[in-house]
Amino acid sequence: MKTTVPPFLGKLGWCLALVAAALPLAPETARSQELLKNPDFESPFPVSDPTAGWALVYADGGPSDFAIAGQSTEASRCCGGRGAHLRPNNWNFAHAYFRQVVTNLVPGARYTLTIQKMRAGFQNYVDNDSLRVYMAALSGSSSNVVAGNATNNGPYSLTITCAPSGQIEVRLHMWKRSMTNESSEDMKHAKCSAWFDDISLTQTP
Repeated sequence: MKTTVPPFLGKLGWCLALVAAALPLAPETARSQELLKNPDFESPFPVSDPTAGWALVYADGGPSDFAIAGQSTEASRCCGGRGAHLRPNNWNFAHAYFRQVVTNLVPGARYTLTIQKMRAGFQNYVDNDSLRVYMAALSGSSSNVVAGNATNNGPYSLTITCAPSGQIEVRLHMWKRSMTNESSEDMKHAKCSAWFDDISLTQTP
């Protein structure tokens, strides 16, 4: 942001402007700041360090069990961008999640996690517990979870109290049960996508 100073203030005005620019943000402004890196999933991921962005964890299965585990335009909420996308590529059990660890938070403070798009691929599989798509926040021994479905994007939100460690971990999960009787004409696993986009973590006012 460019700072302009009236000519009559001269050097004193410039000094005052520099001091003002160096002052810490007001508590209200600090609380509203976005704390996640790559919250719109437009920058490349996954990354290896979960404190630097979105890392990928295979909880059940591995890279060969997923057709997509990263960015896709299909996962975008709008406007031709990108979102986070998990989709298995076979009938077996599959569970993976994106994770990010946010550090240097205020112990004991409340934080709100909101996502604008969290959507499952097929509602029947959600209803019969063959597919789960959900968002979790973890801090110390505390956790909170909210699940999505295939009928709407959201938004979904949850709150969590930050542990003495000053860290909150955010996870975006796709879990799929083993599916039998699949065929080339009916690949059930292909309907088990999980889409995530436009997520935010801020300190609760």
